[in-house]
Amino acid sequence: MAKSETEPRYRSAGSPGYAGIKTFFGAEPSEPDDLTADVDAAAFGVPFDGGVSNKPGTRYGPAALREATDRHSWTFQSEDERHTVATGRVASYDSVTFRDCGDAPVVPNDITATFDLVRAFTEVVSRSTMPVLLGGDHYITYPAFVGYADAVGEDVGLLHLDAHTDTWGDHDLYGRHYHGSPMARIAESEYGSYANHAMVGIRGHTDTEFLDILEDEGLYVDYGHEVQENGIEESVRGAIDHVTEDVDHVYLTVDIDVTDPSYAPGTGTPSPGGLTSHQLLKAMDVLGECDAIGAMDLMEVAPTLDPTDTTAMLGANALSRFMQSYFYRD
Repeated sequence: MAKSETEPRYRSAGSPGYAGIKTFFGAEPSEPDDLTADVDAAAFGVPFDGGVSNKPGTRYGPAALREATDRHSWTFQSEDERHTVATGRVASYDSVTFRDCGDAPVVPNDITATFDLVRAFTEVVSRSTMPVLLGGDHYITYPAFVGYADAVGEDVGLLHLDAHTDTWGDHDLYGRHYHGSPMARIAESEYGSYANHAMVGIRGHTDTEFLDILEDEGLYVDYGHEVQENGIEESVRGAIDHVTEDVDHVYLTVDIDVTDPSYAPGTGTPSPGGLTSHQLLKAMDVLGECDAIGAMDLMEVAPTLDPTDTTAMLGANALSRFMQSYFYRD
C-alpha cells in the first residue's frame, strides 16, 4: 500500500504525552473539504448519545479517545523504526499521514437531524480518504455507513464486533431510531443487507425476530461462546471471508462493549462474558489485513463511567493495532 511523504507533525514527537492539543494520534487538524488524496486516514468525532437506552456518556467518547490516541502519537510520528512487542512488527510508520477533522455537527435532541449531518460529513471525508469515526453511541454507525456508501456509490459489507445485535425493528419504548437498531436500519438501506453482514462476539439477549433474520437473510454470526471455543482469529477470518464474498467495500464497526466489562467498564450497556483485551487487539491485527475495509468506527466509549480511563486506553490501543496492521505489511 502506497504511503505518503513524511511531513511536519501537529505535535512534536519529543513532547510529553500530557502536552499540546489532543488530536487523533497527534495528527494535524483539517477541514473535510481540505483533505487530499495523500492523506491515508482522517478521524472525526461524533459527540452524540441521544440514542442510548441505558447509561449516557458516550458524547464524551471522542475527546477521551483523542487524548488516549495522542499518547501513542510517537508511534506514527517518529522517523525511527518502532518495535511493537505484541506483534513482533518492526517498522517506521512516519510515512503514514493522518488528519483530524474535528467533530461532525450534531443536534443533541434531534436524532433525525443528526443523521443527516453525520451522513453528509462522512461522505465528504470518504471522497478523499478512509474515515475513522470516534463515537458516540452506536446509532451513529447507521448514518456513517450510508455516508461512506454514498461516496463509493455501491453496496457495502459490514464487519461488526459487538456484544449486541443492534437489530431491533420497532421498539415499543425507543422506536425505530436508537442505538439498538442501527443494523436493522442499515439492512433496510439501499446499500446494506444482512447477507453482506458478519457479527463477532454477540451475547446476551435480543428479540426473537433475530432468529428469523438468521434463518432467512444470510447473516453470519460468531457468538461470544463460539469465539471462546474457536479462537478470535478463526472467528474474525470467517467473518471477513463472508463479508468480502460479494462486495468490494467494507465498513468496520467496533462497539467497545464487545469486550468484557472487566477490561472495558466505561460503556453504557456492559455485558459480561466478552472478549479479553488481548482478544480485541488480536482481532484488530487480523482486521487490518483486510484491504476491502475502507471505513471504520469505534463506538460506545463512555469515559464518565470509567474514572481509570481503562476503556479509552483499550480503544486507543485497538485503533493503533488496526492502523499498524492496515498500513504496514511485512
